Amino acid sequence: MRGAADQRGAPSYVRRMRVLLGAAAFVLAGLGLYQVSPWLLPLAVAEGPMVQQAGPHSVRIVWYLSRPDESGFRLKDAVASVTTLQQGRRWSARVEGLEPGREYAYEILDGDQVIATHAFRTERPVQEPFSFVVFGDSGKGTKAQFQVAAQMAALAPDFMVHTGDVVYPDGSRGRYRKRFFDPYRELLPSVAFWPCLGNHDVSLPGAEAYHEIFELPENGPPDQPAEQNYWFDYGQARFVVLNSNLPEAELSASVAPWLAQALKGAPPWRFAVFHHPPYTAGSHKPSGALQRVIVPVLEAGGIDIVFNGHDHMYQRTEPLLAGQPAAAASADDAAALVAPGSDGATVRGIVYIVSGAGGARLYDLAPADRRPAYFAALDNSVHSFTHVRIDGSTLHLRQIAADGRVLDEWSLTKTPTEAGH
Repeated sequence: MRGAADQRGAPSYVRRMRVLLGAAAFVLAGLGLYQVSPWLLPLAVAEGPMVQQAGPHSVRIVWYLSRPDESGFRLKDAVASVTTLQQGRRWSARVEGLEPGREYAYEILDGDQVIATHAFRTERPVQEPFSFVVFGDSGKGTKAQFQVAAQMAALAPDFMVHTGDVVYPDGSRGRYRKRFFDPYRELLPSVAFWPCLGNHDVSLPGAEAYHEIFELPENGPPDQPAEQNYWFDYGQARFVVLNSNLPEAELSASVAPWLAQALKGAPPWRFAVFHHPPYTAGSHKPSGALQRVIVPVLEAGGIDIVFNGHDHMYQRTEPLLAGQPAAAASADDAAALVAPGSDGATVRGIVYIVSGAGGARLYDLAPADRRPAYFAALDNSVHSFTHVRIDGSTLHLRQIAADGRVLDEWSLTKTPTEAGH
């Protein structure tokens, strides 16, 4: 009788095991074998590669393997100096001795085996036109984030600028794969990425993931953490990137003096990038600290455009000077900007762009009676990004929706003196 009972129970046991094995297989497929047990599959590039600091003669490439292991980097059909560095799964290559404006194909290696092939372009010669995209508040892993990424990739920009909140909700390392590397997988291996710190990127102490992943210039204020404030040049443009999460006292004592120096002798096109907007028609309040401490330095330094995020929408102001349309600025305001030490900057006012519709939930506009009249364009109806093209003395800006529609267009032309001709 015992044997008969065992025989009758066997099919039920087998069915239960099949169900359990099927559930386990489903979980493994959902999580990805590389994440559950990366040793089961061949070595692969799990995150990246990502282009960093692409200049006229050098570039840095960052990639993460599916597990800690040996890897390598080489250019195809070109000779250059390559230095690689490993930190666990993370690898980086510093490539030097390159030619300006040239496309270089490269390979990521596992021994002699190629596991990834991509190409990047070095910075174009100074006289050539170039373009870049600006976006922010993106890192939610939403469908909209992927749609915005696809539209940006179709334009083949020379580089990307991010206005902060790279990864929600707290900038933790475990979220970067699905909320950063995956959405921009068509861009990062070939187009340099320049980020700034948003408030969600510093939710964890020290912004550790941000510092681990990105390799940024270490030319910021000496008393501030490296890479949180920095500047870089591309052609006839200088970009100054700030950490606007700092308290007003630190902005005043540390960042503002450094910013003034960074803008002295800068190329004729000048841009600033930081997360919190000094002027906004969104649901957040304008930053009084930035108005008091940073805006006067930007005006004195001849900044053309400030790019911000934080409010999840698109905004563009008229040129502003001392918080009001430049045409209406007082003579005292204008005189202050051409005082000694201002690098002879032209007083024309600054256009403030909020490009914070990169993928996270869109925000409401402030009530109509609280919106200053100096806003020339506003859109919180659709996710979008900013595309900028510079050709000599002319800048053309478009705001492009996730479905490809152009939401706004604006141009600025400098005089020959302003353009450095």
